Amino acid sequence: MAQFAIDRRSLFKGAGALVVSIGLPGGVATAEIGGAMKPPLSPDRLDSWLAVKADGDVVAYFGKMDMGQGVDVAIAQIVAEELDVPVERVNVVMGDTAWTVNQGGASGSTGIQKGGIPLRNAAAEARRVLAELASQRLGVPADRLEVTDGVVAVIGDPARKLSYGELIGGRYFDLPMTWNGKIGNDLVAEGQAKPKPPNAHKIVGQSTPRFDVPAKVFGKLDYVTDIKVPGMLHGRMIRPPVAGALPLAVDDGSVRDIAGVQVIRDKGFIGIVAEREWDAVQAAERLRVTWSETAPPFPEMAALYDHIRQAPVVKREVPVATGEIDPAFTSAARIVEAEYEWPFQSHASMGPACAVVDARADGATLWTGSQKPHFARDGVAHALGLPQDKVHGIWDRVPAPMGATTPAMPGSMRHCCRRRWGGRCASRGCAMRGMAGIPKGRPRSIVPAPHSTRMAR
Repeated sequence: MAQFAIDRRSLFKGAGALVVSIGLPGGVATAEIGGAMKPPLSPDRLDSWLAVKADGDVVAYFGKMDMGQGVDVAIAQIVAEELDVPVERVNVVMGDTAWTVNQGGASGSTGIQKGGIPLRNAAAEARRVLAELASQRLGVPADRLEVTDGVVAVIGDPARKLSYGELIGGRYFDLPMTWNGKIGNDLVAEGQAKPKPPNAHKIVGQSTPRFDVPAKVFGKLDYVTDIKVPGMLHGRMIRPPVAGALPLAVDDGSVRDIAGVQVIRDKGFIGIVAEREWDAVQAAERLRVTWSETAPPFPEMAALYDHIRQAPVVKREVPVATGEIDPAFTSAARIVEAEYEWPFQSHASMGPACAVVDARADGATLWTGSQKPHFARDGVAHALGLPQDKVHGIWDRVPAPMGATTPAMPGSMRHCCRRRWGGRCASRGCAMRGMAGIPKGRPRSIVPAPHSTRMAR
């Protein structure tokens, strides 16, 4: 057993590959469409959002990811709807920084609510462009064409037809779109075409089988935690018992009997590295650390809701305003009020949370189960002192062989985190007060009024 004082950048570079495993299961979509080189990623280019393969299949490049909600199925439906192709012919590539733009995380229902907007617009634009190409080749106006299952045919003369694959398959569109200049959840890209109205939908709104369920049921999925790199080390992070506490002393002797264990220290950070994962697990449990006395920064559960109600308001906004609230309540025949409370819920994995970093002198590759793989990529790039374009971030719906074929430098490492919370939560406890006014003369009707919500982190 040895103790080292080392910064994180040196640790990454010296280790060669850091595997911080997190495994969310799922299938793998093919990103390649043929021999053509994909243009550089930019939200204002149609090719950054979708492509048509030589056989007519469609690849949708989705900058978010799926955590088991079936977001990939919904995105496939949206794209299939606008392109008029069967949903099973749409492959969704998710959260891969080499193939997708940064659309932010997929939590809070933003996967579809916000993430689906650019994909829908791009698919509508692609259909418009494909119809124009068919119009030129078939010699008829675009308004005399109809599309069925990815085949453009002349109305009244179905023998005259061209498939999407014949029109552009295996090549890129090389066309611009407009972009609002934002990255993350609020990113919006639009083309000239307008998406279909809801009453024209045939695919969206239908029940489509999940892509990932069969492999999950039969245990055929590969997880990032299955990746094994030659010479790989295993690591664990040591967290304090109270958020904000700092290590005062570390008893190296408490893990000296575990062969090959290293204690990593960097200011307030303490980690364990070992050649075998079980050794790292045991050492992390047994390492004795003396922590500083720190008062818990969070209220006790019994006092949580009183804390929320007494907390100062740091932001107030009215998302939708219809009419004037105060006059409506003043004239109401009756006012109904109610208070609601809901508890803290952690949006966290039930098992070890991890990622994989293969660090090289000229760049790095990150496999991660993070809800925000692009931002995780940015963090790894910063830690390694590398430009962002030198780090390839991949959301962890990838097969294990991708990691296994990566050559490792001596000292490559897998790190798992058993306790993800660390004094923070993704879904807060909340107390909410709602009000509604019943107007005079309509005693059986209730006119809802915007409610006031106070939330404390």
